[in-house]
Amino acid sequence: MSSFIIYLFAISLGVLVTVVPIINGENTKQLGTFRVSLFHYFSAFIVGIMFYLVLNSSTPVYQLGQVPWHYYLGGVLGLSVILLMNYYSSRITALHISILPFLGQMTMGLILDYFLFNQLNFKTIIGLVIVLTGLYIQSSPTPLKVSKVNNVL
Repeated sequence: MSSFIIYLFAISLGVLVTVVPIINGENTKQLGTFRVSLFHYFSAFIVGIMFYLVLNSSTPVYQLGQVPWHYYLGGVLGLSVILLMNYYSSRITALHISILPFLGQMTMGLILDYFLFNQLNFKTIIGLVIVLTGLYIQSSPTPLKVSKVNNVL
């Protein structure tokens, strides 16, 4: 039963990763980039606080100020990504909105693996090249034309 819930969450998150930037792009046209990003981050903050309270975190609230400052850089980087995605989501296609963050995560994972763990995963590099090639072909201004070969019998 628990694996079913995990798969259900994974599918839901996959749908949300595609749908939320599209909705944010439409909202950005009406409200502006910073308002939409502020609402997005405020909503995430509220959900995070709810999870913190529901899951009875082992770290008391008064000790959060003792956490090293670089642990909070994820929030700053996340805010930067949200601002950029909201700004560009009304200017690029939905396919690019869903693929570009994926490429960024794969690339950053590859870089971190190399510099932190001295590992280089060639399967990830091959996957990145395949995805980038597909993105390039899909974005090319002229479609690839396939010529028919006449069968001579």
